Amino acid sequence: MRVYSMLMNDTTSTTQNTLPDWRDQRIAELESELAKERAISQALRERVQQLEADLAVLKQAGKRQATPFARRAHVAEPKRPGRKAGQGPFAHRPKPEPEQVKETQDAPLSGCPECGGTLTDLKDHEQFGVDIPPVQPVVTRYVTHSGYCVKCGKRVRSHHPEQTSEATGAAGVVVGPRAKALAADLKHRLGASYGKVCEVLNDAFGLKVTRGGWCQADQRLAEQARPVYEELIEALRECAVVHSDETGWRIGLLSAWLWVFTNQDITVYTIRESRGHEVVVEILGQTFKGILVSDCFLAYDDKTLRDWLKQKCVGHLLRNLHELKETKTGGAVRFARDVTALLRHALALKAEKPNLSPDLFAQRAATLEAELDALIDPQRRLTDPDNVRLANRLRKQRPHVLRFLYVDELDATNNQAERQLRPGVITRKTSGCNRTDGGAEAHSILGSVLATCHQQAIPVLDYLVKLQQYGGKPPALAPPASAAA
Repeated sequence: MRVYSMLMNDTTSTTQNTLPDWRDQRIAELESELAKERAISQALRERVQQLEADLAVLKQAGKRQATPFARRAHVAEPKRPGRKAGQGPFAHRPKPEPEQVKETQDAPLSGCPECGGTLTDLKDHEQFGVDIPPVQPVVTRYVTHSGYCVKCGKRVRSHHPEQTSEATGAAGVVVGPRAKALAADLKHRLGASYGKVCEVLNDAFGLKVTRGGWCQADQRLAEQARPVYEELIEALRECAVVHSDETGWRIGLLSAWLWVFTNQDITVYTIRESRGHEVVVEILGQTFKGILVSDCFLAYDDKTLRDWLKQKCVGHLLRNLHELKETKTGGAVRFARDVTALLRHALALKAEKPNLSPDLFAQRAATLEAELDALIDPQRRLTDPDNVRLANRLRKQRPHVLRFLYVDELDATNNQAERQLRPGVITRKTSGCNRTDGGAEAHSILGSVLATCHQQAIPVLDYLVKLQQYGGKPPALAPPASAAA
């Protein structure tokens, strides 16, 4: 028993000597794991707070439609409204000529309006008010004649050059071409609904026409403008630069897309159920030789368009890079910062190009090309998945990123298409889209003609009036020679 007791005491002593070391090691491991879990928990709490803030913004945006368009941060000193310094001449409204003054109204002053006292040192002051007089519709009676031709066996009829219709009898009272032109401009270029078109033309001009009447008038006007629309498409195919973009649309209950193809002189709209490359080929043709400016949407990268010259919108790339810089930290932000700086240097070089010698410009452009190649080199290791995704996109679009440096009339951004697409977005929001295929086609045709007239400073109403009249011959909407390929 004595020997057994001594052995047990030795074993207990050995266990007590080794146990604290094992416990300390385990405690250290648990404390390390706890610290990691606390860090993860803190990161998750911060993420939840951010998501709750974003959700609150989205809920508020659902109640107030202006919220998505508001500034993200308050600007203490915003830019002053109106004309910016150096952007066009500034002048007051000129004083009317004496023959332009149709009426004079005098406001006598016999005494002080405050106390009734006598006035001395009387002076005259004049002000000219330029206003729109009350407008009443002008009714014109057209008398035409018809007769039976003995030679050809047909009944023929005369037309007055200013007539727009052959309707007689019960349908012999028609709305004139200028009223139809104004209604079409309000609807298809300015985005007013047919209901508002009715109100404006009734209140301002006394024209009582229903919404259905204006819709039918637009359908007939679109058929008259169809040859002009087809000429615009043909002319666009010969242009050196074409910008393209698209936005969501609806035809009745079906989803569709409003496409725009434009440059500085021509705009063509088309509404299709497809958002594929087939629409691009249909409008520009399979043998388009110009440069297509667009965003990085997949439809513009189809194999059918592989041999086309393109310019990808640098503005879209800069916005994507800005989002990366806002969301990344540490080394992950370096890639977005470096690419942003390079693209901004390229934009500055394009602005300086007229003042640089060809050799100096070529040298600086080659430096930018080499820097871009180095930034997106496949051998460069990028650990952040968003950076990897953007680098892959830049490698895919590499030939189309800096092409704007070498073509003087080529823009670096797709702002032209986005500006021309904005009226369609306003129309979609204020008056809806189209209910029928015929309405979509009429909107495409009339929107294209009206936008092109506005681009070329052609009076819209005069153009559409001549388009409707039997004796009218509107000017061609062909692009200037400088825009042709």
